[in-house]
Order: sequence, then structure tokens, then C-alpha cells
Amino acid sequence: MDSLMRAISDSEEQQQKRGWRAEVNGQLLERVNMIVLENPRFGRLTYGLTPGGWDGWSFSEIGGGGAVTVPFCQFGANLLVGVLEQNRPNQGGMVLNVPRGFLEPGEKHFEAAIREASEELGMSDAQIGERIFRLDGRPMNPNSAFFETIGDDTGVKFYAFKVCEGEILKEGDNYTLNPTVLKAVSKAAQGMMKCRFIYWQEAVQLGDMFTVAAVARLLAR
Repeated sequence: MDSLMRAISDSEEQQQKRGWRAEVNGQLLERVNMIVLENPRFGRLTYGLTPGGWDGWSFSEIGGGGAVTVPFCQFGANLLVGVLEQNRPNQGGMVLNVPRGFLEPGEKHFEAAIREASEELGMSDAQIGERIFRLDGRPMNPNSAFFETIGDDTGVKFYAFKVCEGEILKEGDNYTLNPTVLKAVSKAAQGMMKCRFIYWQEAVQLGDMFTVAAVARLLAR
């Protein structure tokens, strides 16, 4: 009995030293060693005591990460990059970033890139396949202290999508997709048609890490 009480006391003392609090629906959980949240469409989030003896959390995303596709256009002497304005609550609201998406279960990165572009631009897979290509470089880990990318083929992969100069509409200092050339055939495509094209020098100053990395790899090509 004394040994059991000593073990419980040690566990409580260890929990205090760890300094983490775990709550579920407002209820404090005592002596938590591991918590797992899992969704078959997105992946698994794990928190707990690591083998190294410290607390940590990690996210194992489907495929180790999704696909990022940077639309680009060589407009005269300027390289333009297509970005969307999207609501990112973790960044404080509306931000500009290049298109990207999660992988569906069993889907390859290139298949996801084609699917996302096809859904958002309203083009057929064959049309997309003629314009999209993989950007060189190893799959990326967005934050190695949090994301798991174990394996040579896991991580975020980057692709580029070529937009022709004739598909760009210039109005003053603004560059957008020309709605008389590209037709939106879905709700997602209507969103993509709101894509604005900016100079690459502006794109690398944005706060979205994926956008900065995508432009860097595009320039390195």
C-alpha cells in the first residue's frame, strides 16, 4: 500500500514538474501521459510524455503533408505569382497565400495537385496535366518540432501551374485571371478566379511560409 501511494505521489509530482494542463470539455484531466486526436481525412494529433522524458506534441498529416501549387505567369519582363485572399484565423484573419490542399486518403501528391487545380480553375485534368509540374526539392516539413515527416516520400510537395500571358487581365496595377478566357464552372473555380497576380518580389514578403517557399523553389528552377 505504501509503495502504491508513493507511486501516485511521484506521478503527481512529475505532472507538476511537467507544467502542462490537459482539459477536455472544461474538465481537468489528472496524470495525463498521452492524448490522441485522429481523423482519417486529415491525420493524427498526439500529445504526451515522449521517450526522452519531456512533453511534446506532433501532427502526422495524411501523406506527411499536402500539395502546394503556385500559379505563375511570365508577363512581359515580370514574373507574376498568383495568390488568393483567404481567412486564416490562426494568422488573425484574411491573408494572401498560394493555393494548397490536403491529400485525400490514398491519394498521391501529384494527384492532389491536379485535383485542387482542376476543382478551382474549372479545367479538365488533361488541361491541368499539360501545365502543372513538380518543383525540385525534398518534401518539406513545415515545423519539425510539430509535424512528422518520417520517410523519403512524406512531407509537403510543391508544384507550379503555368498561366499564359493572354489569360491575365491587367487593369491599372492589378493583374487577375481573365474571365473571358477562363470560365469558372464550379464554386471552387469561382474562388480561384478571384486569384490576383503579384510580382514575385511582393510574394516573398508575405507572412505565409508556404508561399515564400513556393516562390523560392520556382525561382530556383
